Amino acid sequence: METIKYVVFGILMGIANVIPGVSGGTIAIILNFYDRLMESITLNFKVIKRNLPFLIPLALGLAIGIVGLSKIMSYLLNNFTTQTYFGFIGIVLGSLPLIFYKAKGPTKKIKPANWIPFVIALGLMIYLAFMNGDKESAKALVRYTTLNFESFIVCFGAMAIATVTMIIPGISGSLILIIMGMYGTIYGFAIAEFNIPLLIPCGLGAVVGILGGAKVVRYLLSKYEQLTYMAILGLLLGSFVQLYMLSGIVLEINTTLIVSLVVAVITFTIIYWFSSQEMKRDRLEEATTK
Repeated sequence: METIKYVVFGILMGIANVIPGVSGGTIAIILNFYDRLMESITLNFKVIKRNLPFLIPLALGLAIGIVGLSKIMSYLLNNFTTQTYFGFIGIVLGSLPLIFYKAKGPTKKIKPANWIPFVIALGLMIYLAFMNGDKESAKALVRYTTLNFESFIVCFGAMAIATVTMIIPGISGSLILIIMGMYGTIYGFAIAEFNIPLLIPCGLGAVVGILGGAKVVRYLLSKYEQLTYMAILGLLLGSFVQLYMLSGIVLEINTTLIVSLVVAVITFTIIYWFSSQEMKRDRLEEATTK
C-alpha cells in the first residue's frame, strides 16, 4: 500500500513539474513527503539504501507523470486552459495556510526581519510573471533537435537550473525553462519524442541540479528555517499572479468563468483539507513532546 501511495505521489509531482507555474516542491509539501525527499537526495549511500522503498516508487511515479500523464495535462491546457490553471490556483491558495504555519514554527511568531525575504520572493515572482509575455511561443520553441557541443552545454545548464527550482516549493522549473527559451526543446522535443542524444545532457543536468538544490534547501532549512519558509511563502503567493496571467481569464459572467471558479474551489478545498491534517499532526507532535 505504501508503494502505491508513493507511486501516486511521484505521478502528481511529475505532472506538476511539467506545468508552467506549478512547483513539484509545493506538491511534496502538501502531500507531506518533502522533508523525507530532501533527506533522501544525497550522495550518502547508507541514507539512499535506507530510503530505497520510498525513492524507487517515487521515481517511477515521477517518470510516469512527466512522460505519460503530462500528455493528458497538455490536452487539458490546450483545450481547457482557463479551467486547468484555475485548478492550479486553487492548489496554491489551499497550500498557503500550511506554509505560513510552518514559517511561524514553535514560537508562533514571525520575526519582522523575515518579512524581507517574503517581499523579495514575492516581487521576484511577479517580475517573472511579466518578464516573458509571449509564453505560448516560448513553450512551442524548439531550439535544438541534434546533439552537439552547444546543445549539450545549453541543455545541461538549463535542466540543472530548472531542476534546482523544481524542488524549491513555489518556483516552477517549467516556467524557468520557458523564460530561458528551453521548454520546447526539453519537454516538447527531447522528452516527448524520446530523443536519446538530447536526453543525455538533460538527465545529467537534472542529477546535478537535484543533488545541488537539495543540499542548498537542507542547509537553509537547518540554519534559517523561518526565513526560508517566508521566502517560500512569497514564491507561492507570487505564483498565483503567474497562474492567473497564464489562465487567459476574461472577467465576464460566462460558463468558462463559472466552471473555472468551481474547479478552483474544489482544488482549494481538497488541498486545504490535506494542509489542515498536516497542521493537526504537527500540533499533536508538539503536544506529546512537551
